[in-house]
Amino acid sequence: MDIFSLTQPSTSATSTALRPETILVVDDDDLHRSCLKEFLERRGYICLEATNGVHGLEILRSQSVSIIITDNNMPEMDGLTFIEEVKHEFSDEFLPIFLMTAEVSNSVRLRAFKNGVYRVFEKPLDFQEICYAVDWVAKFDLHAPLAKRSSAL
Repeated sequence: MDIFSLTQPSTSATSTALRPETILVVDDDDLHRSCLKEFLERRGYICLEATNGVHGLEILRSQSVSIIITDNNMPEMDGLTFIEEVKHEFSDEFLPIFLMTAEVSNSVRLRAFKNGVYRVFEKPLDFQEICYAVDWVAKFDLHAPLAKRSSAL
């Protein structure tokens, strides 16, 4: 099955201007990050890239983002710390977050889920599985891009 040709995200999940969802992909592995970005862009999403949690926070402060996909093991700021910072800094916001990790221990899962992570994906990734999860959030979750909600207040 060609996952690139699967159904595009529902336009009902996008903004009133019918813009596609913007996804922030945070991963220090250039090849992995670019592959995931390509998979998602071929499905109709817009992707922003960050190499670690510090860079990810900088992007969130300046860009409109609907969904975050982050690796856990990264330099400067790991994924779980990044998620905690996002939840602290944007505490009034609702932002779907997915975590990717090669270390799927109970403590990692518990810390992730305590911070509102939708799903933890084990590396190596099944790109089809993560695309389905993103499609589901884009289609069925009632969320608005971070910057759109903040500017409306």
